[in-house]
Amino acid sequence: MALVIYDQGYRIQTPVESLFKQRGVESMQQSSHASGLPASEDKAQRQQGTEERIELSRERFQLPNQPGRAPHKGYEQPSESTNSSASSKAQGLHASQVMSSPVLTIRAETSLRQAWELMQAQEVYHLILVDDNERALGILSRNDILERGTDSPISVTQAYRKQMIVASPTTPVSSIAASFVRYDIGAIPVIDDQDRLQGIVCRTDLLRMLINNAHIESWA
Repeated sequence: MALVIYDQGYRIQTPVESLFKQRGVESMQQSSHASGLPASEDKAQRQQGTEERIELSRERFQLPNQPGRAPHKGYEQPSESTNSSASSKAQGLHASQVMSSPVLTIRAETSLRQAWELMQAQEVYHLILVDDNERALGILSRNDILERGTDSPISVTQAYRKQMIVASPTTPVSSIAASFVRYDIGAIPVIDDQDRLQGIVCRTDLLRMLINNAHIESWA
């Protein structure tokens, strides 16, 4: 599984572009009016710039193949058929190698005040709402709470995002980085083929990797 959309804990087929706003869309429209260029032409130029940044991100995270290295602990060795079909992607980092795990989760009965206190205590910016079966139902961000008040007694169910972009443990980090560039999101949960929450990758995780570029090889 690459990147998919989860809606209230279930995968849906709706394209990402139709549900998640792309970064800079409003500024592109304003720029086209100010410059006098046709909107389609200006949008095409900016889209090209976005694609170039995505390619740079992909190249930055791509690492040379290092045979003989053991897989990241907590995940099984891929089968030979899987290795054969995904040989072109096996050279780069995967979500399982950079994600934070375990993930801090909350229940529907949690108030925004309690969620905020948990975020502050654990120094995190995102929490995952789960049901009684630990199925991920959605994501709650720091900004979602700030919009309604950090001392609010209302349930998190009135503030969390029901639709979220989700990665699998084997999703290339380059794809995750490209999504952070393209869409207005700050975190991507990692869920396996059995719909079990495995971890979460935040924008800050990838920024930290870039800052500590000399140590990226230790993840491969």
